[in-house]
Amino acid sequence: MRTRVRIPLRFADGFTTKADAFTFRGLVDHKEHLLLGLGDWEGALFGPRARDMAPLVRPHSECLTGDVLGSQRYDCGPQLREAAERIAGEGGFLLYLRQEGRGIGLYAKLDAYSLQDRGLDTYAANVALGHAEDERDYQAAA
Repeated sequence: MRTRVRIPLRFADGFTTKADAFTFRGLVDHKEHLLLGLGDWEGALFGPRARDMAPLVRPHSECLTGDVLGSQRYDCGPQLREAAERIAGEGGFLLYLRQEGRGIGLYAKLDAYSLQDRGLDTYAANVALGHAEDERDYQAAA
């Protein structure tokens, strides 16, 4: 572990919670992913129920347009919001993976938006741009 810091999370609909943000060294892809411990994550990990049940964990792929800007093209923002509330209620982790646009990056994702405006779906747009349908990689999460 590189850093652990407590940060407030605020969502557009008013939901707030606190997260322990963990950063790491030595990840396989050298990207800056975040592990967010929400609610009583320590109790979920080390407490009495930990013997019977694993803590809630949600991997979430970065989506600047949905998570931050509120784009309605995808349901990334609402998925992030719901996951944060559910995990905070039970204690667990949200793994925020830096793999924007199904792994193709922000600029290519916006290029894909342009193709989607012309009728292509997400997968077809990615392929038309020379990418695979989905280039996300979960090795760092594993």
